[in-house]
Amino acid sequence: MATVSYSSAHAPYQQPPTDLLPPLSADTNGFNCTDTGQQRVLSNQMLEAMDKELGRVMVEVGLATRKLDGTLDYHPEATNTMVVIIGDNGTFAPGVKAPFDPNHAKATVYQTGVWVPLVVAGPLVNTPDREVTHMVNIADLFELFGEIAGVDVHKVVPQSHILDSVPMLRYLTKPNQESIRKTNFTETANNLKATDVVISPCVVTAVNTCLQLFPQSQLCAAEGGVWYGPQGAAGDQGLTSCCAVNQFLASQNPPQPPAIILPDAQLAIRNDNFKLVQLQQPNCTTGKDDTVTEFYEINEAPGLLVKIDVPPNTPNRQTTDLLTLQPQLTSTQKTNFKSLSDKLQSLLDSQPPPCPGDGNLDMVVNEEDNENWQFFSTENGGNSSWYDFNLDGKTDGLDQLAIQQNLRTKCPKKN
Repeated sequence: MATVSYSSAHAPYQQPPTDLLPPLSADTNGFNCTDTGQQRVLSNQMLEAMDKELGRVMVEVGLATRKLDGTLDYHPEATNTMVVIIGDNGTFAPGVKAPFDPNHAKATVYQTGVWVPLVVAGPLVNTPDREVTHMVNIADLFELFGEIAGVDVHKVVPQSHILDSVPMLRYLTKPNQESIRKTNFTETANNLKATDVVISPCVVTAVNTCLQLFPQSQLCAAEGGVWYGPQGAAGDQGLTSCCAVNQFLASQNPPQPPAIILPDAQLAIRNDNFKLVQLQQPNCTTGKDDTVTEFYEINEAPGLLVKIDVPPNTPNRQTTDLLTLQPQLTSTQKTNFKSLSDKLQSLLDSQPPPCPGDGNLDMVVNEEDNENWQFFSTENGGNSSWYDFNLDGKTDGLDQLAIQQNLRTKCPKKN
């Protein structure tokens, strides 16, 4: 098995080599790469370039050849190799195209942020060139790779590790296979960080959204943002929260419109037709998070027929939140709302509570944790998130103490 990961379809935007682009592509010489319109052009070209490079990989490993006109000559049924192409998350806001929602793309749990392409080719695909419309989660790829190798992952993976994957190979071998996955879950939250570290705010100007995900001003700038940390737009000291950013914007002369604040945590679960979203939204008045629940009817119809989850108060868009549009749900909507709510709670309840000392998540604190701690305490000077139980940004003696104090402890399975 080999994995090839590309970073080129990602910020910072840049001009790809012209020999990787189709003839008569737009000339981007002179682009500053930060203008939103330019980023849209560059996003398209970077995808074209990545597509060309995918072809080169397949030719160089012997899965395909090049025709005289430069197109790929690929006959997957004649190979012994399965090829899987997938995106890791939704498109970054400047590259989003209608009818999708740039305000709720990458870094959100809305459809624009989590619905990504998945292409599978190879000798196991029965009746190629067809579309499977059933739900698939990226976790299912783990099971697919096991199925391809003849391994039942649910038998060989220790029972201490919860697997959320479902079978996927049947979609490839049986063209009329009915849906296997009944629900699809996704979540996102702020990045793991040391407890005494504050991640400074950055406002991504393309969607006027403030977030606290980028630890350096250079990364904020590379993502097309305005830095409000130290030596940033608000002065040398900088600001420590997105709420403070909006206070700063309101104090300007003339006052500037507030930025949208990215939720601190987001959860979503969907079935074939409906989607439930829960957000932990910062409240700048109380200083705490409000729990916000939204409910949508969605589909994957092509073009403008697609139904997308558009939250309330989205700039220049009409919300599709059923709880806002029609507080009195129909009986079908009520049934789906309750079913998804129950399933979401069941998933959250299945998460085991923290178990200090169990760094490899095998549900027991033992000598293997001591051995692993020894490695991570010296690797990279101990600057690792592995075995950092107290979240101080270091794998050090305090974390070893947690192992020693809990040695031979069997971790509880769930609350």
